[in-house]
Amino acid sequence: MRPALATIVDSLPDGVRCAALPTPFPVGPVNCYLLAEAPVTVIDPGMALPESLVHLTDLIQSAGLRVDEVDQVVVTHAHPDHFGAAGWLSRAADAPVLIGRAEVPKLQAYGGGGLDESRIGGFLGVLDTFGVPSEIRDVLPEFRQLVAGLVEPIDDDRFQRIDDGDTIAAGGTNYTAHVTPGHAAGHLSLHDGGSVLFAGDHLLPRISPNPFLEMTEADPPERRPSLIEYLYSLDRFVALDPAHVLPGHGEPFTDLATWTTRVRAHHDQRADEIADLVAQTPGSTVYELTLALFPDLDGFSIMLGLSEIAGHIDLLEQRGTVTRTSAGPDRYEPT
Repeated sequence: MRPALATIVDSLPDGVRCAALPTPFPVGPVNCYLLAEAPVTVIDPGMALPESLVHLTDLIQSAGLRVDEVDQVVVTHAHPDHFGAAGWLSRAADAPVLIGRAEVPKLQAYGGGGLDESRIGGFLGVLDTFGVPSEIRDVLPEFRQLVAGLVEPIDDDRFQRIDDGDTIAAGGTNYTAHVTPGHAAGHLSLHDGGSVLFAGDHLLPRISPNPFLEMTEADPPERRPSLIEYLYSLDRFVALDPAHVLPGHGEPFTDLATWTTRVRAHHDQRADEIADLVAQTPGSTVYELTLALFPDLDGFSIMLGLSEIAGHIDLLEQRGTVTRTSAGPDRYEPT
């Protein structure tokens, strides 16, 4: 286990229950939170796996509640390990699904027939700009379609779109919505105005979340500078100074100031590593840099490596350290 980036907290706040729901991914279980006071709220109900649904139901029943007594489902972001069972729970409880506005199209892409790649505009084209070979590029949609089989579609009329700064009543408390791009374009965190922050995958106790590859809604769509957006968001969370940061994976923690300092140092170090690689092999593509830094990646993990490299290339371009010298695929050289 990686060392914690800040102080781990060994208890949950009053009124909050948590179950670690299984996923098939290397990241491991996802944290599902239950706020049992009215309005009864489930945050991140995990995937539509039989074992996961059993644990989710047990969590609700542990508070003396039935599944149909859940008033609302909150999804922090549209990654399947967090929302796969939201459609099932929403229908079972006749409850709305609260989600950051920018995440709704990604949830809608998971229909009854699998994942509709056409609704995630321009994504596969980005892989061409990275220089990803066709035999690897073609595997990624197949993986995503397999994952789509673990997702229960959400009825369109159940979405409640949340914007930054909205107030959400949940578990007898009013929370402020913090919608901050980075790990996901419309990632939703909830702060109670005091000591509790539900942080999804935006803030994790032992790692910095992957700056996932996502597209803008422009025409034509462009790749978002996910890592730049992510780092820009962190100061607002430090200012909140929550005593309990409740993450999407791993243990609750506190001391976000220390956490943020260490995460920024990590990204500076990683950017320096990639700048050194560009200096050693000028004219490299994002894919070639990914293989150089992470030679053992395979399957969908290659996508995470590409996200990591692309995010830091964005940082280096912003700082004027590297320059894009050609397109189709893009190649980079020291400035």
